[in-house]
Amino acid sequence: MENNFREKSFYIYKFLNDCLPIYALYTILFREKGLSVAEIALLLSFSSFAELLLELPSALLADRWNRRNMLCIATVFKAVCYMLWCFSDTIVMFGLGFLFWGISGAFSSGTEEGLIYDNLKSENRENEFSEIYSKGRFYATLGTLIAIISSGVLASFISISTISILSAAICAVNLIFIYQLKEKNYYSERLKEEKIGYFKTFFEAAKLCIKNSNILVSMTFLVFVVSIIDYLDEYDALIIDDLKLGYIWISVIFTVRFAFVAVGNHIAPKIDEKFNSNNKGFILAIISSLFLLIFSMIWNQYAIPVLGIGCMIMTIADVIQINIIQREIKEEGRATVMSIYSMAQNAVMIIFSLTYFMLSNIYSLKTVYIVLSVYCVIGAVLMYFVNLTAKKLVLPGDCGSSPQ
Repeated sequence: MENNFREKSFYIYKFLNDCLPIYALYTILFREKGLSVAEIALLLSFSSFAELLLELPSALLADRWNRRNMLCIATVFKAVCYMLWCFSDTIVMFGLGFLFWGISGAFSSGTEEGLIYDNLKSENRENEFSEIYSKGRFYATLGTLIAIISSGVLASFISISTISILSAAICAVNLIFIYQLKEKNYYSERLKEEKIGYFKTFFEAAKLCIKNSNILVSMTFLVFVVSIIDYLDEYDALIIDDLKLGYIWISVIFTVRFAFVAVGNHIAPKIDEKFNSNNKGFILAIISSLFLLIFSMIWNQYAIPVLGIGCMIMTIADVIQINIIQREIKEEGRATVMSIYSMAQNAVMIIFSLTYFMLSNIYSLKTVYIVLSVYCVIGAVLMYFVNLTAKKLVLPGDCGSSPQ
């Protein structure tokens, strides 16, 4: 019997949502049109800022309206972004494209997780969230891999601007599969029985994030450590540029990174289930950061697999902590809770982009990566001990219950 969620449509959506060949080339597009590395970093910071401003309003809307429709709107804005990039030749126009990209990110942030969990909950399959969520990420990564592999080939025959139009067309096709998803929103149904204002929705979610030690520690860890390595993929093409290698190497570095990330998403539920350590996510993050440091020290194309392994391990840590957060949410708006996390993440990403901008103006790219690697190692170690302390000290009003 077909389930309510229509998982196949969800997996196709995730695949197409990331099967966008412009992803591997947009920083090169910007460079070809005269932007500096520092200007690119500023644009990425602007995108995070736009997403930060819209994160909470879009999350409240996702919990109170229709999450499937939210994903459709997010996809349309992403297509508009790529169309703008095709015809832009100034930093202002590229910035407008990033504004639409930020809107797209805000509309989808937290929405997917809420849609998955509530649909599974309606079928008494909540315990499968980690598996479905990871499988969706696996197909997304697979889509990224295909886009990356094809991008190097496409760039040999057509312009990067044309590749941007192609990516917008893929977004348009993806709307078909998004609309096939079943909508299930327990919080929206709750509103039919209770009068809950927008502010109460936010305060319920914020209270949970602060008072639940499992969520608080997990979100802090995801924001300040995991996100850094995840976000570095935005700059992978610049590594190839720094090493003065050909376009084909852009496809190589992205292919290696996301091949390992795909493996990480595939095995994450098994790792989560098999190992009962309360600190497994933090231990994995420490190991991942050390691999990034090794890559940064070697700094040549032959060390790219080392970077890939580090990304794979951090992906597993990411899935483990997201699963912990989802298990802790009960009556609160899921999209709002996850968007509080995304707001914090985007705030840190703005600081990260500005830091990357300043460091890249002073030091070599290799030195920048060494500094970031050392930061991640120290951050992961600190979070390991914070988590140990959180298990011994119960916060006032703490409602945490699930083991980490």
